[in-house]
Amino acid sequence: MDANCEYAEELYDLTSLRVLQWIYIITSIASIFLVVYTARHYLHMSIFENVTKELIIALYVLIAIHSVSLALVQGSQLFYRYTALTKCEAQSPKMWCIFRYIAVVIIWSFAILHIGITLQHLLSSFLFGVRIQKIVSRMTIIISFLFSLVCGILAFYQESLEGRTAYCAGFTVHSERILMFNLYFVLILDILNTLASLLLWKHNRQKLLAEQSYDLSRSFHRRQNVYAMEQFLPIAALNSTFYVVFFLTVYFSQALKSRMSPGWYLFTSVVASVQPYYCLLCPLILLVLIRRGRFKRFAHVHSMVHPVKTPNEVSY
Repeated sequence: MDANCEYAEELYDLTSLRVLQWIYIITSIASIFLVVYTARHYLHMSIFENVTKELIIALYVLIAIHSVSLALVQGSQLFYRYTALTKCEAQSPKMWCIFRYIAVVIIWSFAILHIGITLQHLLSSFLFGVRIQKIVSRMTIIISFLFSLVCGILAFYQESLEGRTAYCAGFTVHSERILMFNLYFVLILDILNTLASLLLWKHNRQKLLAEQSYDLSRSFHRRQNVYAMEQFLPIAALNSTFYVVFFLTVYFSQALKSRMSPGWYLFTSVVASVQPYYCLLCPLILLVLIRRGRFKRFAHVHSMVHPVKTPNEVSY
């Protein structure tokens, strides 16, 4: 029997793989809805400065591209699986793999945009001008898109799009070395960025508590930075956690590759792909924190305007 046919038949009977595919489709659709809903109704209400909002919108665009690509490639493979007359025919045209490659290379840019947001918070904390902040922000956005484009060309330019395949894998014989190097590189960058964000938040909080300034604009600016960092720190930590999980799962699956069949090795690779969950949780967490942050700021302003009277105060 042809090797491709054997592989297709093994994947055809792998129920756990189909369950994961449906989970990724549902997660991707939910991610697209959350991105559009949050960007349209709540992002403009947040405490973030306009420069930071540009970076978040760029992050949302990348999340949407990843989610659409993943939903298309998983949906096409399920379509050909359910419409196949025989197990061997459960193979989709390789042209659909383009969307898989797009989904794979996009994930590296998430970390770059996170770094850009941290840099913007840094510049804002030390009172750099808006012009410099915009230049750094837009350079970061351009670099993030160029990074994905260059990585995609280097990793997948040798891949053939002719013929059919039982599953479009992100890690292939030609792309594995480039993608693993990117994984090591981005993992280190993202962990360092999360630590830097935490230290920067701590610095701003200490300054806010220590400074007894009567300059209301300066005090408001410092408090705005603290609120903004508090809202984005959980997302930065979440991204770092997912990169660590992704790295460990890929590492151990490759170490055990010789002991597994091709189908089960593919399944472990699919399990390792935790980015769809980030694409869902990132806009969801941001939505919750923006709503919570608005109530927190309103309560703070109310307490300043209407301070609570102590028992020793006398009303006249």
